[in-house]
Amino acid sequence: MGIWAAVAALCGTLAAADSEAEIARQLLALEHRAMDGWMTGNPDGDLAISDATITYIHAGVDKRLDGLPAVREFFEKYRGTPLFDGYEIIEPKVQVSGDIAVLTSYFDFRNGTTLRRYCSTQVFQRRKEGWRIIHAHWSKAGAQ
Repeated sequence: MGIWAAVAALCGTLAAADSEAEIARQLLALEHRAMDGWMTGNPDGDLAISDATITYIHAGVDKRLDGLPAVREFFEKYRGTPLFDGYEIIEPKVQVSGDIAVLTSYFDFRNGTTLRRYCSTQVFQRRKEGWRIIHAHWSKAGAQ
């Protein structure tokens, strides 16, 4: 009986690992859709995955933005203006705890030959509509 309990525990651990890998895949797919939108000056993909209660910290603003209306107002300044020619998500890491997942990564944004690197932390919460960003923090990376 003890061996079967160990097998069941191992299967549960493996299922949890698969589940975490699937969540990471989902969050990275959401992030790619949002960034693809920014390449054409369209913030709708980012807004679609932002929760109404989002808090948002970015190098381009001097204070935290609270709530989706404030984030939408900030994003609208850039609508129609492609922010970069290409991007790469570097070293993404997703940590999951229940209905909360944290995605941390570096982003390399290219405009022609100019490269800018940002550090990103985004906290997602699983809602009935799917995963939504409840907190985002973007800062310029140090020396590159």
